[in-house]
Amino acid sequence: MGNSFKTNFIPQTVEKTPFADRPARDFFAHWCEINDSIVPRFIDRDKWEKRRTLGILEKNEDGKQSLFLPHDLHLWEMLDVIRVVDHDTLARTPDKRDERADQIQELGVTFEKAGLYLSEYVPILENDEGKQIAEDIARDFYQYGLSLQHKVKKEDQIPQDALLSQEDKTKLDEWFLGKEAYQKRHTRLDENSTEEQREEARRKLLTVYFGALAREGYNADGEKPGETKVGPMQHLQNRTKRQIEIAIETPEREMKTAIFRRGVEKLVTEMKTPNWRDTIQVFIREGCDRDLATEKVKLINSLEILKLKQELETVKKTGDATEISAKELEIAKKIQIAVSSFPYKAGDGTDHPSKMVETQFINCVGSSILGGGLLDEVGIKYLHADLPSHSATVLITSDSKVYWQDFTPGTGNWVKNYTEISPDMVDGEMDVSYVPESGTSLHFKEWNPYSRIKGKLQVNLFRPEIGLQCHILTNTGSALSALGRYEEAIIAYQQAINVNPKFAYPYNGLGNVLYDLGRYEEAIEKYQQAIRIDPKFADPFNGLGNVLSALGRNKEAIKKYQQAIRIDPKYAEPYNGLGNVLSDLGRKEEAIKAFQTFIKLFSSGDEYWINRAKEIIEKLQKGEYGVLKTEK
Repeated sequence: MGNSFKTNFIPQTVEKTPFADRPARDFFAHWCEINDSIVPRFIDRDKWEKRRTLGILEKNEDGKQSLFLPHDLHLWEMLDVIRVVDHDTLARTPDKRDERADQIQELGVTFEKAGLYLSEYVPILENDEGKQIAEDIARDFYQYGLSLQHKVKKEDQIPQDALLSQEDKTKLDEWFLGKEAYQKRHTRLDENSTEEQREEARRKLLTVYFGALAREGYNADGEKPGETKVGPMQHLQNRTKRQIEIAIETPEREMKTAIFRRGVEKLVTEMKTPNWRDTIQVFIREGCDRDLATEKVKLINSLEILKLKQELETVKKTGDATEISAKELEIAKKIQIAVSSFPYKAGDGTDHPSKMVETQFINCVGSSILGGGLLDEVGIKYLHADLPSHSATVLITSDSKVYWQDFTPGTGNWVKNYTEISPDMVDGEMDVSYVPESGTSLHFKEWNPYSRIKGKLQVNLFRPEIGLQCHILTNTGSALSALGRYEEAIIAYQQAINVNPKFAYPYNGLGNVLYDLGRYEEAIEKYQQAIRIDPKFADPFNGLGNVLSALGRNKEAIKKYQQAIRIDPKYAEPYNGLGNVLSDLGRKEEAIKAFQTFIKLFSSGDEYWINRAKEIIEKLQKGEYGVLKTEK
C-alpha cells in the first residue's frame, strides 16, 4: 500500500541552504572558474550582513572578483546576488541587467497569488484530506511568495478577504497546468463560453485534482527485472512534487545561470580570431599599439557584430519577412564560418568559456556557445540541438524557416550546413514556434548529415541557455568523476537534471558515479530514467549490466549487455562486461569471443583494460579462469 500526497517537502525545499555543505561550495567554485573570473568566498552570516551594505562583489588585485556569500544563503536571498552579478556582467547591455532578478520578483508575486487562488477554492473541495492538502500548499505558496518579494522569511497567514481578478486566475490556470496542457483545456471550452462556465470548469478540475492527490498511490515491482511499476495516483503525486520543487528552486538555478551568462559574455567579448597571435605580431611590426592590436583582433570586432546588428535592424524596418530572413541567413553564415575556423579539440575544458578564451581550442559544445552568443548579439533566433554525442544548433528565420546550423570546427565549408529542414523531412508534427523548457524532438525520416550516427537521426531541441548549460554541467560531472571528486560530480549531474529533466546523459553519468560508490539500487534507478528518456542510448544498458553483474544477477546482466550491443554494435564496453560475466559462468568460448571483440573495438582506449582482457583470454584458453556457476 502507498500513501496520499504529503506536503511536508514544500517547507523543507523552501528553507534549504544549497551551500551548507563543502561539496556544494566546491562545485559552485568550480562552476565559477570554468565560466569566468569570479571567485566565491563563503563567510559567516554576521560578516555577510555587514558586507551587504558595502557590496558583495569586490575586485581583487589579480584581476579576478570575489563574490561574498554566507554558508547558509537561502533561496529568497538569491535575488540580490543575481542582480549584483548581472549588473556587473551585462555592463554593455544595461537594459538587460535587471531582467532575471525582476523575473524572480515576479515569481514571488505568482506564488503569493497562487496561495490566494488555492485558498479561495478550498471550501468547495469535497474530500477532507484533499482539502487539507490544498490548505497546506496554499499557505506554503503564499508565504514563499512573500519571502521572495521581501527577501526575508515571511510567515504571514493568508488574508480571508483577498480576492483575485479573473485575469489573475486565468494566468494562474496556465501557470499551474503548463502552457500546453492549459491550451488543450482551453480549446475544450467554447470560444463564447461565459465567465460562469469557465469558473465551473475550474472548480471541477480542482475538485478532481485534489481528490486524486488524496488517494493512495503505490510503487510495485515491474514486469521486467530491475524495473518499478508506478500506479497512476503515485505517478500524479511524483509529478506534482517534482513540479513544485522545480518552481521553488528557481532562484538556485538562476543564480548558477547568472554565472553561465558571465561565461558567454566573456567568450563573446574576449575570444580572438583564430590567427590572433600572428595578427598581433603584424600589428606590432607596423608600429601599432599592442592594446589596440589586441582590441582589433577580437572576434566580435573582426566580424563587425555591431555593424551587422545595425544592418539587420534597418532591414527589419521594411517589415518584409523574406528580406529580413535573407539578411538573417547571410549574417548567420558569416558567424558560422568564423566560429568553425577555430582549431578543434575534444575534452580538456574546450566547452568551458574561460578555457576557450585562454587556449583558443573549442569542441562542438564550445562552438555552439560561441556561435549562439554571437547570434544573440545580433538578435537572431536559434535553438540548441542535442544529438548522440554531439552539439549543434538550428537557425530559425523570421519567415519561420528552420535551417540546420553546426558551428563545430571543420564545418566551415560543409555542404550540408544550412540545409532547410522542412516538415516532410520529419515524422510527426514540426513546430518550433514555441519550445517548452522540457524541449521538443525532431525524428528525421531519412536525412542524416553525420555518417558516424547510425540509423534514423533523432534530435532534441532546447532553448539555448537550457540545453547548453546542461551539456556543460554533464561534461563537468564526467570530468569531476574522472578525478575521483564524486560528491561534486553528483552535484554537477543533479544540476544538469534540474536545468533539463529531459536530457538522458546526466542520468547516465549519475548512474555511473553511484555505481562507483557502490550505491547500486540508486544507480539502477538513474540508468532506468536515462533509458525511459532515450531507449536508443546504449550507455545506460551497459551501466545496468555492470550493476546487475556486481549484484550477482548474471542472467539479467547478460541481457542488458546484449541490449547495449544491439543498439550500438561498435560500442566496446559492453563486450568487456559480457566477457567478464560469461567467464565467471564458465562459458569459455563465448567469453573469449566477447573479449576479442572488445580488444578490437577498444584499440585506442586505456592499455590497462586491453591487457587485462588479453590476460583473461590466455587464462581461459589454458583452462585457468572461471568456474562453472549456476546462473542467477
